Amino acid sequence: MIRKFIYSIHRVLGAVVSLLFLMWFITGLVLVYHPFPNVTQEEKNQRLEILPDSLPDIMPLVNKLPEGESVRKVRLSQLQGQTLLSISTKEHEYVFNADTVEKVKPLNYSTIEKIAQRWSNAPIERVDTLKELEQWIMYSKYEKELPIYKFYFSDDEKHQLYISSHSGEVQQFTDKDSRFWSWIGFIPHTFYVPALRKHTQTWILTITVLASLGLVMCLAGMYVGVDAYYRRYKRKAKFESPYRKRWYWWHHVVGMIFGIFLLTWAFSGVMSLRKVPQWMVKTHEEYKIPMKIKGKRISPDKYPFDYKLLNQTYPELKQIEWTHFQGIPIYEIVAGNQTLSIDASSDEAKELFLPSEAIEKSIRTIHGDSTAFTVKLISEYEDYYLPWKRDLGLPAYKVEVSDADKSLYYINAKTGDYKYLNQNRKARKWMFQALHYFHIKWLMDRPVLWTIVLWILSLGCIIVSGTGVWLSWKFFRRKWKQNCRTKV
Repeated sequence: MIRKFIYSIHRVLGAVVSLLFLMWFITGLVLVYHPFPNVTQEEKNQRLEILPDSLPDIMPLVNKLPEGESVRKVRLSQLQGQTLLSISTKEHEYVFNADTVEKVKPLNYSTIEKIAQRWSNAPIERVDTLKELEQWIMYSKYEKELPIYKFYFSDDEKHQLYISSHSGEVQQFTDKDSRFWSWIGFIPHTFYVPALRKHTQTWILTITVLASLGLVMCLAGMYVGVDAYYRRYKRKAKFESPYRKRWYWWHHVVGMIFGIFLLTWAFSGVMSLRKVPQWMVKTHEEYKIPMKIKGKRISPDKYPFDYKLLNQTYPELKQIEWTHFQGIPIYEIVAGNQTLSIDASSDEAKELFLPSEAIEKSIRTIHGDSTAFTVKLISEYEDYYLPWKRDLGLPAYKVEVSDADKSLYYINAKTGDYKYLNQNRKARKWMFQALHYFHIKWLMDRPVLWTIVLWILSLGCIIVSGTGVWLSWKFFRRKWKQNCRTKV
């Protein structure tokens, strides 16, 4: 009875899910080589205006803030020929013209069009004003930038540029090739269409349910495959597939070889947009890491190195942001197309390299003085500190904390950027990243082997899925003909 039920589950789910699996494996291979288009920070930096040689004094403007306002972010940049000082507080954002008493020029369409012209030498064909998110700008972060201007350029690559009407910042930049590959890769693979993606929870639920159905189908298929071999061996004492028809034989034999990988891909698909449940791996404490790791803010007038001298070392200086790390004053600057962190604690401009004492102070601020931990400077990537979708800098400090969560930190020595993992997050790394796209250091260090493994396993799973689609088609066609005969 149970055997018959499992066979039925595999047959019924396979009729639908095998087509879905076939699509996922084909589009997944496309996605490896053609990710979703995304404008890079380097591209944005390249097109920023250069700050003037003589930089203004910012403290008179900082002192203009209403009493009680706590400064969170201070940034100096250039726009429309004006040097602008942007100050963010908990409640407000202030923008001052830092070099004259002239008012800040309003950000109008004419200015945004000039910004757009820096991105392409081709004429602007047309401009749309987007009041809602569309295919190439679907993340919720874009909502606050609406309305967004969409520029179409009349060049051979058919570039399209998206610029915020509020900030003048570029949000997205695509061409015809990136859009084409996305339509046959990323978009079908992730069901990334506006009708579904705009409703985030529904989108997550859809992918989770479909991947879960695939997981059940794979489990049933593994049982069917093993059971078929077992029953054959029991009857004829031969370890062979009982199926003689070609498509059935291929589906059974190849499925037994690659079924486990179908299973792991289905499981990692379930985990792709989900956190590891607490009943599986418990998180004992939520630390307020972003609020504590850098320590108390430092007033801009307490920086020993004068920011006005930065452009002597960096002639293509485009932006300065006042930041810090555990008492160390830092200028985060944009020079050319690079973002650099400058140590402002001495009388010369030098790139930041955090001392281990600052790292230790940071960890004690988060976990307290009584918690034991170790700090180690690493110059090579590790399984838990491995770049994929974002750059991870080296050298970095690796901090292992002896707490209930076995907290693990990686802190970039040159920027102070960090990555934090507890036991729950470590588990997700293996349940999703490692299983889904082999994000494992040993394999990533061997790109040729990684590529061979990926293609062999993907092609094997395509054969299993493809034969499943064909057998399902033949099953439905046979049933259709039987129904037609019955009616006659």
